[in-house]
Amino acid sequence: MLLVLLLSAGCAARIAPAGTSGSVEEYAAKLRELGVRARPIATGNAGTVEAQDPRLSAALLDLSLRPGPDRHRRVAARFHELGILDAAHDHYSRARQLAPADAAAHEGLARIWRDWGFPHLALGDAQRSVYYAPGRASAHNTLGTILTRLGRLADARRAYERARTLDPGAAYVLSNLCYVSFLEGRPADAIASCRAALDVDPGFAAARNNLALAYAAAKKNDLAQQEFAASGDEAAALYNVGIVRLAEKQYAKASEAFEAAHDHRPSWTAARERAIQARALAAAQGEAMGSGVIFGGQSIGTDSGEGLSSENDSRPQFP
Repeated sequence: MLLVLLLSAGCAARIAPAGTSGSVEEYAAKLRELGVRARPIATGNAGTVEAQDPRLSAALLDLSLRPGPDRHRRVAARFHELGILDAAHDHYSRARQLAPADAAAHEGLARIWRDWGFPHLALGDAQRSVYYAPGRASAHNTLGTILTRLGRLADARRAYERARTLDPGAAYVLSNLCYVSFLEGRPADAIASCRAALDVDPGFAAARNNLALAYAAAKKNDLAQQEFAASGDEAAALYNVGIVRLAEKQYAKASEAFEAAHDHRPSWTAARERAIQARALAAAQGEAMGSGVIFGGQSIGTDSGEGLSSENDSRPQFP
Protein backbone atom coordinates (compact mmCIF):
# COMPACT_ATOMS: atom_id res chain seq x y z
CA MET A 1 0.00 0.00 0.00
CA LEU A 2 2.85 2.39 0.84
CA LEU A 3 4.39 1.78 -2.58
CA VAL A 4 1.09 2.58 -4.30
CA LEU A 5 0.65 5.77 -2.32
CA LEU A 6 4.18 6.91 -3.09
CA LEU A 7 3.86 6.29 -6.82
CA SER A 8 0.33 7.41 -7.47
CA ALA A 9 0.02 10.37 -5.12
CA GLY A 10 -2.16 13.07 -6.58
CA CYS A 11 -5.63 14.41 -6.12
CA ALA A 12 -8.45 13.06 -8.24
CA ALA A 13 -9.79 15.52 -10.76
CA ARG A 14 -13.37 15.75 -11.90
CA ILE A 15 -13.74 14.87 -15.57
CA ALA A 16 -14.61 17.92 -17.63
CA PRO A 17 -16.72 17.68 -20.77
CA ALA A 18 -14.38 16.07 -23.28
CA GLY A 19 -15.97 17.44 -26.39
CA THR A 20 -15.23 21.09 -25.92
CA SER A 21 -12.09 22.94 -26.86
CA GLY A 22 -9.98 24.64 -24.20
CA SER A 23 -11.83 27.67 -22.87
CA VAL A 24 -10.32 31.02 -21.98
CA GLU A 25 -11.14 30.25 -18.35
CA GLU A 26 -9.27 26.94 -18.48
CA TYR A 27 -6.25 28.56 -20.10
CA ALA A 28 -6.26 31.35 -17.54
CA ALA A 29 -6.43 28.78 -14.76
CA LYS A 30 -3.34 27.07 -16.14
CA LEU A 31 -1.48 30.36 -16.25
CA ARG A 32 -2.48 31.10 -12.66
CA GLU A 33 -1.26 27.65 -11.64
CA LEU A 34 2.12 28.28 -13.22
CA GLY A 35 2.26 31.68 -11.56
CA VAL A 36 1.76 30.17 -8.14
CA ARG A 37 4.17 27.29 -8.68
CA ALA A 38 7.63 27.42 -10.22
CA ARG A 39 7.60 28.04 -13.94
CA PRO A 40 8.53 24.89 -15.90
CA ILE A 41 12.21 24.94 -16.72
CA ALA A 42 13.12 25.24 -20.39
CA THR A 43 15.13 22.14 -21.22
CA GLY A 44 17.62 22.83 -23.95
CA ASN A 45 18.54 25.62 -26.31
CA ALA A 46 16.22 25.51 -29.29
CA GLY A 47 18.35 27.87 -31.37
CA THR A 48 21.40 25.65 -31.05
CA VAL A 49 19.55 22.37 -31.56
CA GLU A 50 17.88 23.59 -34.74
CA ALA A 51 21.31 23.89 -36.36
CA GLN A 52 22.57 20.55 -35.03
CA ASP A 53 19.63 18.20 -35.46
CA PRO A 54 18.92 17.29 -39.13
CA ARG A 55 15.42 15.95 -38.42
CA LEU A 56 14.41 19.13 -36.63
CA SER A 57 15.94 21.29 -39.35
CA ALA A 58 14.04 19.37 -42.02
CA ALA A 59 10.76 19.64 -40.11
CA LEU A 60 11.22 23.39 -39.62
CA LEU A 61 12.04 23.84 -43.31
CA ASP A 62 8.93 21.90 -44.30
CA LEU A 63 6.87 24.06 -41.94
CA SER A 64 8.24 27.26 -43.47
CA LEU A 65 7.43 26.05 -46.99
CA ARG A 66 4.00 24.56 -46.25
CA PRO A 67 2.57 25.94 -43.01
CA GLY A 68 -0.18 23.91 -41.42
CA PRO A 69 -1.21 22.10 -38.25
CA ASP A 70 0.35 18.79 -39.26
CA ARG A 71 3.73 20.48 -39.87
CA HIS A 72 3.54 22.23 -36.51
CA ARG A 73 2.88 18.86 -34.91
CA ARG A 74 5.90 17.32 -36.59
CA VAL A 75 8.12 20.12 -35.31
CA ALA A 76 6.55 19.86 -31.85
CA ALA A 77 7.08 16.09 -31.71
CA ARG A 78 10.76 16.46 -32.57
CA PHE A 79 11.26 19.21 -29.98
CA HIS A 80 9.57 16.93 -27.44
CA GLU A 81 11.88 14.03 -28.35
CA LEU A 82 14.84 16.37 -27.84
CA GLY A 83 13.55 17.45 -24.42
CA ILE A 84 12.83 21.07 -25.41
CA LEU A 85 9.36 21.12 -23.94
CA ASP A 86 8.65 24.86 -24.11
CA ALA A 87 9.22 24.91 -27.89
CA ALA A 88 7.19 21.71 -28.29
CA HIS A 89 4.34 23.31 -26.34
CA ASP A 90 4.41 26.38 -28.58
CA HIS A 91 4.09 24.33 -31.78
CA TYR A 92 1.42 21.99 -30.42
CA SER A 93 -0.53 25.07 -29.30
CA ARG A 94 -0.23 26.58 -32.77
CA ALA A 95 -1.45 23.32 -34.33
CA ARG A 96 -4.45 23.29 -32.01
CA GLN A 97 -5.18 26.92 -32.82
CA LEU A 98 -5.18 26.15 -36.55
CA ALA A 99 -7.21 22.94 -36.12
CA PRO A 100 -9.18 22.93 -32.85
CA ALA A 101 -10.38 19.35 -33.41
CA ASP A 102 -6.87 18.02 -34.07
CA ALA A 103 -6.68 15.07 -31.66
CA ALA A 104 -2.93 14.65 -32.08
CA ALA A 105 -2.30 18.26 -31.08
CA HIS A 106 -4.41 17.85 -27.95
CA GLU A 107 -2.57 14.62 -27.15
CA GLY A 108 0.80 16.30 -27.61
CA LEU A 109 -0.16 19.13 -25.28
CA ALA A 110 -1.38 16.64 -22.69
CA ARG A 111 1.98 14.86 -22.78
CA ILE A 112 3.82 18.16 -22.37
CA TRP A 113 1.84 19.18 -19.30
CA ARG A 114 2.27 15.67 -17.88
CA ASP A 115 6.02 15.70 -18.47
CA TRP A 116 6.25 19.15 -16.88
CA GLY A 117 4.77 17.58 -13.75
CA PHE A 118 1.23 18.99 -14.05
CA PRO A 119 -0.98 15.96 -14.79
CA HIS A 120 -4.10 17.76 -13.56
CA LEU A 121 -3.50 20.40 -16.23
CA ALA A 122 -2.95 17.68 -18.85
CA LEU A 123 -6.27 15.97 -18.23
CA GLY A 124 -8.49 18.26 -20.31
CA ASP A 125 -6.36 17.98 -23.45
CA ALA A 126 -6.07 14.21 -23.00
CA GLN A 127 -9.85 13.84 -22.77
CA ARG A 128 -10.37 16.04 -25.82
CA SER A 129 -7.89 13.93 -27.76
CA VAL A 130 -9.94 10.82 -26.98
CA TYR A 131 -13.17 12.66 -27.83
CA TYR A 132 -11.93 13.79 -31.25
CA ALA A 133 -10.26 10.45 -32.10
CA PRO A 134 -11.95 7.63 -30.17
CA GLY A 135 -10.25 5.04 -32.38
CA ARG A 136 -6.74 6.34 -31.68
CA ALA A 137 -4.94 3.90 -29.36
CA SER A 138 -2.20 6.35 -28.40
CA ALA A 139 -4.79 8.89 -27.21
CA HIS A 140 -6.33 6.38 -24.79
CA ASN A 141 -2.84 5.37 -23.67
CA THR A 142 -1.83 8.97 -23.01
CA LEU A 143 -5.02 9.50 -21.04
CA GLY A 144 -4.13 6.40 -19.04
CA THR A 145 -0.67 7.73 -18.16
CA ILE A 146 -2.20 10.97 -16.87
CA LEU A 147 -4.85 9.18 -14.83
CA THR A 148 -2.07 7.03 -13.40
CA ARG A 149 -0.18 10.14 -12.31
CA LEU A 150 -3.37 11.39 -10.66
CA GLY A 151 -3.74 8.16 -8.73
CA ARG A 152 -6.93 7.16 -10.53
CA LEU A 153 -5.79 3.63 -11.18
CA ALA A 154 -9.14 2.05 -12.06
CA ASP A 155 -9.78 4.76 -14.67
CA ALA A 156 -6.22 4.40 -15.96
CA ARG A 157 -6.68 0.66 -16.38
CA ARG A 158 -9.85 1.22 -18.41
CA ALA A 159 -7.98 3.65 -20.67
CA TYR A 160 -5.13 1.18 -21.18
CA GLU A 161 -7.54 -1.70 -21.85
CA ARG A 162 -9.26 0.40 -24.50
CA ALA A 163 -5.87 1.18 -26.06
CA ARG A 164 -5.03 -2.54 -26.07
CA THR A 165 -8.33 -3.33 -27.79
CA LEU A 166 -7.47 -0.82 -30.50
CA ASP A 167 -3.83 -1.93 -30.80
CA PRO A 168 -3.52 -5.47 -29.37
CA GLY A 169 0.18 -5.87 -30.13
CA ALA A 170 1.38 -2.56 -28.68
CA ALA A 171 4.24 -3.20 -26.27
CA TYR A 172 3.88 0.25 -24.71
CA VAL A 173 0.27 -0.50 -23.68
CA LEU A 174 1.22 -3.88 -22.20
CA SER A 175 4.01 -2.21 -20.26
CA ASN A 176 1.60 0.38 -18.89
CA LEU A 177 -0.83 -2.36 -17.86
CA CYS A 178 2.11 -3.99 -16.10
CA TYR A 179 2.85 -0.77 -14.26
CA VAL A 180 -0.73 -0.10 -13.17
CA SER A 181 -1.01 -3.71 -11.94
CA PHE A 182 2.16 -3.12 -9.95
CA LEU A 183 0.65 0.03 -8.41
CA GLU A 184 -2.52 -1.88 -7.58
CA GLY A 185 -0.49 -4.43 -5.64
CA ARG A 186 -0.98 -7.23 -8.18
CA PRO A 187 2.60 -8.31 -8.91
CA ALA A 188 1.64 -11.59 -10.63
CA ASP A 189 -0.54 -9.72 -13.15
CA ALA A 190 2.19 -7.11 -13.56
CA ILE A 191 4.80 -9.77 -14.30
CA ALA A 192 2.54 -11.39 -16.90
CA SER A 193 1.86 -8.08 -18.69
CA CYS A 194 5.51 -7.05 -18.72
CA ARG A 195 6.58 -10.44 -20.05
CA ALA A 196 3.98 -10.06 -22.80
CA ALA A 197 5.41 -6.63 -23.64
CA LEU A 198 8.91 -8.09 -23.83
CA ASP A 199 7.66 -10.93 -26.04
CA VAL A 200 6.57 -8.22 -28.49
CA ASP A 201 9.70 -6.09 -28.08
CA PRO A 202 12.59 -7.80 -26.25
CA GLY A 203 14.59 -4.59 -26.30
CA PHE A 204 11.93 -2.46 -24.59
CA ALA A 205 13.93 -1.07 -21.65
CA ALA A 206 10.97 0.50 -19.85
CA ALA A 207 9.06 -2.79 -19.83
CA ARG A 208 12.13 -4.50 -18.41
CA ASN A 209 12.36 -1.87 -15.70
CA ASN A 210 8.68 -2.32 -14.88
CA LEU A 211 9.20 -6.08 -14.77
CA ALA A 212 12.00 -5.52 -12.27
CA LEU A 213 9.63 -3.44 -10.14
CA ALA A 214 7.06 -6.22 -10.27
CA TYR A 215 9.66 -8.78 -9.21
CA ALA A 216 10.71 -6.52 -6.34
CA ALA A 217 7.06 -6.23 -5.24
CA ALA A 218 6.84 -10.01 -5.34
CA LYS A 219 9.95 -10.20 -3.09
CA LYS A 220 12.00 -11.74 -5.90
CA ASN A 221 14.91 -9.37 -5.46
CA ASP A 222 17.44 -11.49 -7.37
CA LEU A 223 15.22 -11.43 -10.46
CA ALA A 224 14.56 -7.72 -9.96
CA GLN A 225 18.28 -7.00 -9.86
CA GLN A 226 18.83 -9.00 -13.06
CA GLU A 227 16.12 -7.05 -14.89
CA PHE A 228 17.35 -3.67 -13.70
CA ALA A 229 20.86 -4.51 -14.89
CA ALA A 230 19.61 -5.94 -18.21
CA SER A 231 17.53 -2.90 -19.11
CA GLY A 232 20.54 -0.90 -20.28
CA ASP A 233 18.72 2.22 -19.06
CA GLU A 234 20.69 3.50 -16.11
CA ALA A 235 18.57 6.56 -15.29
CA ALA A 236 15.35 4.55 -15.22
CA ALA A 237 17.03 1.72 -13.32
CA LEU A 238 18.29 4.12 -10.66
CA TYR A 239 14.87 5.75 -10.38
CA ASN A 240 13.26 2.35 -9.92
CA VAL A 241 15.82 1.39 -7.29
CA GLY A 242 14.74 4.54 -5.48
CA ILE A 243 11.09 3.50 -5.68
CA VAL A 244 11.91 0.08 -4.24
CA ARG A 245 13.97 1.67 -1.46
CA LEU A 246 11.09 4.02 -0.62
CA ALA A 247 8.79 1.03 -0.29
CA GLU A 248 11.34 -0.61 2.00
CA LYS A 249 11.56 2.64 4.05
CA GLN A 250 15.28 2.92 3.30
CA TYR A 251 14.92 6.63 2.66
CA ALA A 252 18.58 7.66 2.53
CA LYS A 253 19.35 5.05 -0.12
CA ALA A 254 16.18 6.05 -1.97
CA SER A 255 17.29 9.69 -2.04
CA GLU A 256 20.71 8.74 -3.39
CA ALA A 257 19.15 6.64 -6.14
CA PHE A 258 16.78 9.43 -7.20
CA GLU A 259 19.58 12.00 -7.17
CA ALA A 260 21.72 9.75 -9.37
CA ALA A 261 18.79 9.32 -11.78
CA HIS A 262 18.35 13.09 -11.92
CA ASP A 263 22.07 13.55 -12.55
CA HIS A 264 21.72 11.32 -15.61
CA ARG A 265 18.63 13.11 -16.81
CA PRO A 266 18.49 16.69 -15.48
CA SER A 267 15.11 17.37 -17.12
CA TRP A 268 13.51 14.52 -15.18
CA THR A 269 11.60 16.57 -12.60
CA ALA A 270 9.98 13.50 -11.04
CA ALA A 271 13.41 12.16 -10.02
CA ARG A 272 14.32 15.48 -8.41
CA GLU A 273 10.99 15.64 -6.57
CA ARG A 274 11.37 12.06 -5.33
CA ALA A 275 14.91 12.82 -4.11
CA ILE A 276 13.62 15.76 -2.07
CA GLN A 277 10.78 13.66 -0.69
CA ALA A 278 13.10 10.79 0.29
CA ARG A 279 15.66 13.17 1.82
CA ALA A 280 12.97 14.69 4.02
CA LEU A 281 11.81 11.26 5.13
CA ALA A 282 15.40 10.23 5.87
CA ALA A 283 15.92 13.36 7.98
CA ALA A 284 12.70 12.69 9.87
CA GLN A 285 13.93 9.18 10.64
CA GLY A 286 17.44 10.35 11.52
CA GLU A 287 19.07 8.32 8.74
CA ALA A 288 22.62 9.16 7.70
CA MET A 289 23.15 9.86 4.02
CA GLY A 290 25.83 7.58 2.58
CA SER A 291 27.53 7.36 -0.80
CA GLY A 292 26.79 5.05 -3.67
CA VAL A 293 23.55 3.34 -4.61
CA ILE A 294 23.26 -0.25 -3.53
CA PHE A 295 20.76 -2.80 -4.69
CA GLY A 296 20.96 -6.43 -3.66
CA GLY A 297 24.43 -5.82 -2.26
CA GLN A 298 25.88 -4.53 -5.54
CA SER A 299 26.45 -1.04 -6.85
CA ILE A 300 24.34 0.13 -9.75
CA GLY A 301 26.45 1.76 -12.44
CA THR A 302 26.13 5.44 -13.27
CA ASP A 303 26.82 5.50 -17.00
CA SER A 304 24.60 7.67 -19.16
CA GLY A 305 21.14 6.49 -20.09
CA GLU A 306 17.59 7.78 -20.32
CA GLY A 307 14.12 6.34 -20.26
CA LEU A 308 10.77 6.38 -18.56
CA SER A 309 10.59 4.06 -15.62
CA SER A 310 6.83 3.83 -15.48
CA GLU A 311 4.28 4.95 -18.06
CA ASN A 312 5.20 4.74 -21.72
CA ASP A 313 4.00 6.58 -24.82
CA SER A 314 3.65 5.37 -28.33
CA ARG A 315 5.83 7.03 -30.88
CA PRO A 316 4.22 10.15 -32.38
CA GLN A 317 1.66 9.25 -35.03
CA PHE A 318 0.71 11.52 -37.89
CA PRO A 319 -2.09 11.13 -40.40
